[in-house]
Amino acid sequence: MDERFLSAIAAIKACDVDRLRALLREDPSLATDRSSVSHPTLLQCLAVDAVDAPNKVAMAQVLIDAGAEINGPLVAAASINNIEVAALLLDRGAAINGAGSWSPLEEALYWNNRAVIGLLLERGATVHNLRLAAGLGRTDLIEGFFNSDGSLKPESGKIDWPFGQVDRSKLKPRIKEELEAKIAAWSHDRQSIIDNAFIYACMHNHIEAARLLLAKGAQIDAIPPGFDYSGTGLHYAALNGHRAMVDFLISEGASANVRDTKVHSTPAGWAAHGGHPELKHQLVQIAEAQIN
Repeated sequence: MDERFLSAIAAIKACDVDRLRALLREDPSLATDRSSVSHPTLLQCLAVDAVDAPNKVAMAQVLIDAGAEINGPLVAAASINNIEVAALLLDRGAAINGAGSWSPLEEALYWNNRAVIGLLLERGATVHNLRLAAGLGRTDLIEGFFNSDGSLKPESGKIDWPFGQVDRSKLKPRIKEELEAKIAAWSHDRQSIIDNAFIYACMHNHIEAARLLLAKGAQIDAIPPGFDYSGTGLHYAALNGHRAMVDFLISEGASANVRDTKVHSTPAGWAAHGGHPELKHQLVQIAEAQIN
């Protein structure tokens, strides 16, 4: 962060609420100004980097009382499953559906943060597009995003992801170019939107939602836009250890030999990365059988 933020960051990392309060008395703009690098604000820094701090809520209260913006930090808290700070931000008036095109609930679903997903739903977050409905297994709502002729309604949404609201000028050139190239390639066509939602259903182990989306035209081995680590539904089911979903996808014809587009790994590799050795072994055997 900018030089003048460093002492405040040190106080946050040291869990020193009194020091943080003193720094804000000396320079109240620390709570409201935005940094040119790293986390945009101190409250976002706290939401992400102080997840295990015992007094993180007290420190967040100090920043909020000093005038810190709270909508961005709610998304940040959702990204890291910081349920205590997320609850405080909602209590203090943060927009539960976000202030832009990407909502806190989408953020929590993207990163598979169950505690914050539960909190946001309990507090009344809306399921306002197709990927949200798929990620939550809401087959009743999935149907509502389609017209009678099978076309998508506008409210089904467009492709989006957590990096759309990131200030990419702060990123390393290679990472910035990679993200911008991915975004430039998005078409937001019907197939891409349905395939994107299908990944969310597979990621969160909602078999009936996945089945419905396949019936609506999802391609079982598609690697759709909207993800940094871009893989198939089988990749994401394997990563999260969803054996039932893996079995369902294989029964529907999914290939265990497709490689993702970032690290070029198979679903078996993703299962290993997710800490599921038995599932990895199963997928290796399936992949070999499919080749033979």
